[in-house]
Amino acid sequence: MDVGELVDRLRAMLVQGLVAGKDVTADLVSVSLAGQQATALALVFTELFQNALEHGGAHVSIELAQRDGEVMLTIADDGDGIHGEGSGTGLSIVRALVRDELRGTIHFRDEGGLRAEVVFPA
Repeated sequence: MDVGELVDRLRAMLVQGLVAGKDVTADLVSVSLAGQQATALALVFTELFQNALEHGGAHVSIELAQRDGEVMLTIADDGDGIHGEGSGTGLSIVRALVRDELRGTIHFRDEGGLRAEVVFPA
């Protein structure tokens, strides 16, 4: 399954349904993943993107890239950043999906907003 296309469709649906006046940019490459991995990535993307739209600032950027045998999904916003450890149920599920289904890592950085980076083997 082409997850670049899937992420783009989810992005369009979420932006249409949730927000007005947000600036969303996307740089998505075509990445093929098996069904279970694609489903896990779709769930991870949806939760992280919804959080960025709801809690971030006026701009959200999405990047899906593939380099050196790894897939990287980055979602960044220009909001206030994450407070505490981000221990909500949604993020707990995201962490479990990244670890168990994608066999990857997730990192959050405060860089003039919040930047979530998910990296896993292709």
